[in-house]
Amino acid sequence: MNKKIHKLISKKAKEIENDIINIRRHFHMYPELPGEEKETSRLVAEKLVSLGMEVQTNIGGYGVVGILKGAKPGTTLAWRADMDAYAMQEKTDIPYKSKIDGVMHLCGHDAHTAIGLGIAQTLSSFKDDLSGTIKFIFQPFEEGSEGAKRMINDGVLENPRPSAIYGLHQGSLGANQSYMEAGELSIIYGAALYGREILNIDIKVKRERFNSWAEQEIFLNRISKINRCTNKYGTKDSDNLVELKILKKEGNDETGEIHIKAQFRYAMQQYRDDIRQELAKIIDEYAAQPNIEVKVDYEDSLPPVYNDEKQCEEAEKILRTLIGDSVKTIYEVPIHGTDDFSRFQNEVSGLFFFLGSADLERGIKAWNHTPTFDIDERCLAFGVKTMSSFLFEMLECRKKDL
Repeated sequence: MNKKIHKLISKKAKEIENDIINIRRHFHMYPELPGEEKETSRLVAEKLVSLGMEVQTNIGGYGVVGILKGAKPGTTLAWRADMDAYAMQEKTDIPYKSKIDGVMHLCGHDAHTAIGLGIAQTLSSFKDDLSGTIKFIFQPFEEGSEGAKRMINDGVLENPRPSAIYGLHQGSLGANQSYMEAGELSIIYGAALYGREILNIDIKVKRERFNSWAEQEIFLNRISKINRCTNKYGTKDSDNLVELKILKKEGNDETGEIHIKAQFRYAMQQYRDDIRQELAKIIDEYAAQPNIEVKVDYEDSLPPVYNDEKQCEEAEKILRTLIGDSVKTIYEVPIHGTDDFSRFQNEVSGLFFFLGSADLERGIKAWNHTPTFDIDERCLAFGVKTMSSFLFEMLECRKKDL
């Protein structure tokens, strides 16, 4: 490990800390909804151009890509940061609170974008020492889980194709449900965030004196059995989770029609098809009754964010050398959240980290997706320093495999 380079990276991250904070605050004051990230995209592209990068815009909507080519030969790695905000009224008294009525950055994507730009700026200063290429992917429309898919369809993972992709999510609530403060970084081994399936079930019953409410309860009681489905691929208790949730239900006594929108979550992509098959069996048994027709349509599918354990071991070894005990290892899947970073992981290998942003002494601990969410901004420079050094070392490691 090149200790001299990492000292210089740390020094650079400290030098640009105020710039990182200021651009994050700008994004926070002017948040843009999913699919509407026009101004955020423009500022990101301008910054990348100023760093001398090859820049591509309007990928999958307002997506931006910056390509940093090192002076030495090597592989290509990708770094992803999401840019969009959320429809909620901010309820904080911070001086840089949202100026857009009914829209705020309540999930930290403003921080992700600022950190991504900070990494790009830092590593641009050391491109003569870089062995390979880093592709910075700034993604729109993560809320709603459309952005990654749209960018992939527009070829974001080609020309050049990365051998791996990395990203992070910050928040005051750590992945193991304890508070994670600024200056801490966690790696979750295996499933890091659950996958999600959304399906629509349409039922038609031809029966006199039909009671749609009672029929819904009978059907929902049947399909709740799916929660006992077991995962033949799993190694942990949490791998077996199937959390069936009813999002919407409607019935009409006159027409004999019932419509149900449901969701289930799962920890491993290999488990998804098994759940579908078991659910199909339960529904087919119900539909085998006389005068009942059932139609099932899967509306949306989002894979789990899954960190390969061997890759986690490699990353943990590097990060422990860089930041010591500030690395927190977690082996159980969290109970909250999804992220369409998983769509990138389904195309290329990669890891997703969690960056602490709480400060309990100052009372900064509101959960993501709440109107009082904020961060301890010390996490920004820490994230830039740590992940810049990590990417530098990963390029060095991959160089040995070429």
